[in-house]
Amino acid sequence: MQNAPEPLSPEPPPSGLAPARALYPWFMSAIGAWYGSWGMQQVLFSWLAVGELRADPRWVGTAQMFQNLPALVLLLAGGVTADRLDRRSLLVAVHLVAAATTLFMAKVVDAGALSLGALLVYGLAWGSFQSFVGPARDALLSDVAEGALLRAVTTATLVQFVAQALGARGAGLAERFGSPALLVTQAGVLLLGLVPLSRLAKTDSGGRSRELRRRALSEIREGLRAVWGSPRLRPVALLVASNGLFFLGPYYVLCPLIVRDVHHGGVTDLSLVLVVFPAGTVLGSLWLLVRGGIRRKGRALLLGLLGGGLSLTVMGLPLPFPAFLGVVFVWGLCGAVFLNMSRTLFQESAPAQLRGRVLSVYSVALLGVAPASNLAAGLLADALGPAAGCMVFGFAMVALIAFAWGRTDVRTMSS
Repeated sequence: MQNAPEPLSPEPPPSGLAPARALYPWFMSAIGAWYGSWGMQQVLFSWLAVGELRADPRWVGTAQMFQNLPALVLLLAGGVTADRLDRRSLLVAVHLVAAATTLFMAKVVDAGALSLGALLVYGLAWGSFQSFVGPARDALLSDVAEGALLRAVTTATLVQFVAQALGARGAGLAERFGSPALLVTQAGVLLLGLVPLSRLAKTDSGGRSRELRRRALSEIREGLRAVWGSPRLRPVALLVASNGLFFLGPYYVLCPLIVRDVHHGGVTDLSLVLVVFPAGTVLGSLWLLVRGGIRRKGRALLLGLLGGGLSLTVMGLPLPFPAFLGVVFVWGLCGAVFLNMSRTLFQESAPAQLRGRVLSVYSVALLGVAPASNLAAGLLADALGPAAGCMVFGFAMVALIAFAWGRTDVRTMSS
């Protein structure tokens, strides 16, 4: 294996870009539009599975698996694309295609033609869109940030989860207006995102493209080598993957099933559950901004994961619905610490010339294991029930953090 390149200091934005101060608000607005739509997608996709189709737990897990399946391959391709092409144009194209796909699904549901097969195809499509948006957005963040990466990452996380919470809450109106109307609204939010995207300057991709004449597969391997060969990035990437493995299945599969099968709730209750998690993440991110960051990022990352594991364990208890919401909120607070610390460690250590590819490895670590997590969550819910499934995932995370605390150097990582 070749030695990974030494981490470089973040480069200033290419000369083709407008000043970062002018681009930053438009960039954050574009993040808000995408994640507002994504918040609606999380609620509506889950409701189409558990509410409209009344699918059993195995098929709910399978549907969510299909939505995350493209991340296994396309996130790495998305990282290469973000390094080669103009990122603004890429994001505009994805917004347009995602809006058209969502409008088509609205027509399918309105016609009474929704089927499990149609939902699986729709999930694959949305997973593909997210696989290209994530790396392009993360790479653009370094272009428009003005030096303070932790502050920029935390602000982006804050905007992302505020928008996601608002979108999820808005999707709860499907109980009053119907799923097709809310799918149309979701497409409208995507189209609104074209306004701030149009104000961003094009990235200076021409020079990048001339430098990167090698095959895409070779470039993907280069990004993987940069992460695996870095003693700083490799353990963080493994912990990010553990977050995806032990947390995404409970969030996307077990929480909707608990709402339907334990609390006998509808889409409004589901939207509340999927609102309080990002609300917790928003509050946690605000605290980090006010505090001015955390120096011992590795220790904070581990404690955030530990708090999430303990929250899942408590969620498996026979709680009344308001208490269940409270525990999900605490889970979101812990998620804010983990997400901001892990993203900042990656941003600080990513070589500038490989930034899109290295950050796509972060996304793959987080989302690439999601299909297995979702499928396992569905099978566990079918065998033990969704509440007991939460406890299994929670205990597994607590055990992993105990190992990482004692046997790795992550807890000593700092700025």
